[in-house]
Amino acid sequence: MSSQLPEPKANRSAVVLVYTLMLGTTAVIYLVIRSVGDHLTAPAPLSGQAVFNNGRAPDHVDGIFHVLLALMTVIVLARMVATIFRRFHQPPVVGEILAGIMLGPSLLGRFWPAGYAYLLPPTVAPFLNIIAQVGVILYMFLVGLELDPSLLRKRGHVTVAISHTSIIVPFILGAALALFIYPVLSSSDVPFTSFSLFLGVSMSVTAFPVLARILTDRRIHKTRMGVIALTCAAVDDVTAWCLLALVVGIVQARTHGAMITMALAAGYIATMIWIMRPAMVRLSRAYGNRGRLTQGVMTIVFVALLLSALTTDLIGIHAIFGAFALGAIIPHDSGLARDLTDRLEDVLIVLLLPAFFAFTGMRTQIGLVSGAGQWIICGLIIAVASVGKFGGTCVAARATGLGWRDSSALGVLMNTRGLMELIVLNIGFELHVISPELFAMLVLMALVTTFATTPILHLMAPGERLDLAAEEPVLEPEKRRERPSSAEIDRGAAPDEEAENSGVMVAVSNPSSVAPLLNLAFSMTRPNDLSPHIAALVLRPPGGIRSGLRELEDRVAPRSAAMTLALEHAQAVGENVTHEVVWSDGAADDILTIAARRKPEWVLLGSHRPTFGADFSGGVVRQVLDKADALSVRIGIVIDSRETEPGNVYVVIDDTIHGHAALDLAIRAAKRKFWNVHALLVPGRTRTSEGSLMDIVREGSRRLGHRIHADVLTNRDAGQIGIQTPGTFVIVGSNLISELGLPLETGGKTARSIIVVQGARRHVSRGRKEVSGSQAMQSQ
Repeated sequence: MSSQLPEPKANRSAVVLVYTLMLGTTAVIYLVIRSVGDHLTAPAPLSGQAVFNNGRAPDHVDGIFHVLLALMTVIVLARMVATIFRRFHQPPVVGEILAGIMLGPSLLGRFWPAGYAYLLPPTVAPFLNIIAQVGVILYMFLVGLELDPSLLRKRGHVTVAISHTSIIVPFILGAALALFIYPVLSSSDVPFTSFSLFLGVSMSVTAFPVLARILTDRRIHKTRMGVIALTCAAVDDVTAWCLLALVVGIVQARTHGAMITMALAAGYIATMIWIMRPAMVRLSRAYGNRGRLTQGVMTIVFVALLLSALTTDLIGIHAIFGAFALGAIIPHDSGLARDLTDRLEDVLIVLLLPAFFAFTGMRTQIGLVSGAGQWIICGLIIAVASVGKFGGTCVAARATGLGWRDSSALGVLMNTRGLMELIVLNIGFELHVISPELFAMLVLMALVTTFATTPILHLMAPGERLDLAAEEPVLEPEKRRERPSSAEIDRGAAPDEEAENSGVMVAVSNPSSVAPLLNLAFSMTRPNDLSPHIAALVLRPPGGIRSGLRELEDRVAPRSAAMTLALEHAQAVGENVTHEVVWSDGAADDILTIAARRKPEWVLLGSHRPTFGADFSGGVVRQVLDKADALSVRIGIVIDSRETEPGNVYVVIDDTIHGHAALDLAIRAAKRKFWNVHALLVPGRTRTSEGSLMDIVREGSRRLGHRIHADVLTNRDAGQIGIQTPGTFVIVGSNLISELGLPLETGGKTARSIIVVQGARRHVSRGRKEVSGSQAMQSQ
C-alpha cells in the first residue's frame, strides 16, 4: 500500500537553486555574445534610408497614438452627450454629432488651441478619414438591411406622391437658393450645375432610421399617419440616394463620361436585382438551416459588401451606394439580416461612427460663419430646408385627404435629417463642391432640423401617443395584446383573462439562476396545479441604426439563453412547463402583465444584485414588489440560489400576510420533496400575537404532519435568526428582511439559499372565493 507524500522541503530548495543557475548561465552566455558583436562593423545606410534612433518617434507610432487618443476621447464624449440628449427624448445621433463638433476647431480649437492641436493634429486626419469611410460604408449597409421593401410595394400612389413631393419641393427651393449663395460662398472652379444640384440634394434628405425610431418610441408607427410617414421616409431614402448617385456621377464625369457612368450604373442595378438578390435569398436560407451566423457566411457577406462598394466606387457614384444596395437586397425579415445587425451595430455605433463624427467635427469650422450677412444666409438655409420639407410634405398630404394635424405632423417628421445629411455633406465637401463656410452652415442646418423634430411633435401631440382622428391602423393589427400602461397595472388591470391558474410562474433572465428557480417551482407545484409557466423577457434594441419595427411587430422572435437552459432543464428532470419569450420595453411591467393575464398563485424571481451595496431588491425586483399587491399574487425572490437538496427547510414567520405566505411556500415545497420544516416564530409585542402564531403552526402540522417543528426567536435581530436557522434553505417574509436586513449569517461558511417572500393582500385560488391569512392555508 502506497500513499502520496508531500514534497520534501529540501527538494523544493534544490529546484529553486537549479532554476536560478539556469537563468544566470543564460545571462552570462548572452553577455559573451554581446562583447564579441560589439567589435563588428556593418555597412553605412543607403542614401535616403531612415537613420536608427534619430531622436524622435517613428511617424506611424505618433499617428497611431493620436488616432487612438482621438477615438477614445470622441467615444466617451459621444456617449455622454448622447445620453444627455436621450434623457430629453432627443435622438442620440444629435448628441453624437454635437460631440464631434465640440472636439473640432469650432469649440475645442477656439478655446484651447494647444489641446486641439495635440488631440487632433493635421497628421491624424487621413487616418480618421479611412476609419470614418469604413464606418459609413458599414452604416449604409445596415441602413439597407433595416429598410423594409414591403413599405415600398403596398402603400400605393398616394404615399409615393407625398414622398416625391417632399423631395421635389426642397430640391427646387435649394437649387433656387443656389442662385443667391453661389456668388457669395462658392468659387469659379465649381460649376453652378454641380453646386446647385448638391445644394438641392442636401435640402431633400430625410433620415429614415431616426424617423422610424421616433415613431416606434412614441408607439405611433401603426397609426395611419405613422405608416404613411414610414412609407414616405422609405421611398424618400431610396429616391434621395439614387438622386445623389446621379449627381455624384455628373460631378465626377464629363458630358460623354456621364452617359457611360449612367450606363454602368444601370448595369450594376440590373446585376444586383437579377443575380445578387437571388444569391442573397439562398444564403439566407442556408443561414436558416444552420441556425447561426458562421464565419463562412460572414465571409461571403463581407466579400459581397466590399465588392459591391468597390464596384460603385469604380463606376463613379461612391462606395456607400454599393453598401446600401447590398443591404437592401438581403431579405429584411430574415434571421441573417437580424444576426448581421446584432453583430455589427454595437461595434459600428460605439467605435467606427465616432471617427466619422470626429472627422466631420475637424471639417466643421463654425467660426468661418462670421458677420451678420453670413449668419443671415445660415438662417435662410435652415428656413428653406424646413419650409421645403415641411411645406411640400404637408401640402401634398393634405391634398391626398389627410387632416391638417396629420399633415403637419408628417411634415415635421420628414424634416428629420440626422446622420444621413452629414454623409451627403461630406461627399460634397470631398468633391470640393461645397466650401468650408457652406459646409459649416449645412451641418448647423442638419443639427437644427433634427433637434427640432421631437419637441415640435410633442407640442403638436403631447404624451406618448398621437391621438389623431384618423388613427385606424393601415397594417394588419397585432395579434398579441398590447401591454397595459403602468397606471393600468397599478389599478390591477387583468386584460384578456385566460383560465385561472393556481400554479407558479417563473420569470427568468440570468442563465445561472434558472435551474434553482425551476427546481423550487417544481417543488411548489401540487398535483392539481397547472404546469409551471416560464416567462423570459428580452429588452428591445435601444436604437442606433435599428428602427425597432421588426421587434415591435413581432416579425422576429426574441431569443433568450435563459429560456433555452430552462427548457433543457425541465426536459432533463422530466417536468412539464409552458413558456413564452416576449420583447419587452420594461421588464417589471411586462412580468406583471403576464401575471395579470395568467393569474398564477406565485411568481418566482431571481434577486437583483447591485454593483454597490447589499440591497437585494433593486431594479426590476423592486418595481415588481411595489406593484404586485394590486394583482393579488405572492412573490418569491431567490437569493444566492444553490442546486442542493436541503432536506430541512427553515422558515421565519410572523403574524403577517408575508409570514403566512412564507410558511405556505415552505410546506408546499416540503410536502412534495418529503423535507422537514423548521418554523422560527417571530412574535409581536403581545401574547395574542404569539398565540396566533401557534395556531398557524398547528394548521401547518395538519397539512404536513410530524415533519414540521417550531421554535421561538429569542432575540429579534438578524444575527439571532441566522443562528437559529443553520440550514442551507431559509424562507423569510419581506417585511422581516426590511426590518432586520441581510445577510442571515449562520456563523459558518455554509452557502445558503434565501427565499424572500411577499404575500398578497388578497389571494385568489382556482375555483375558490377570496381568502387570506390562515384561511388561505386551511383551504389547501
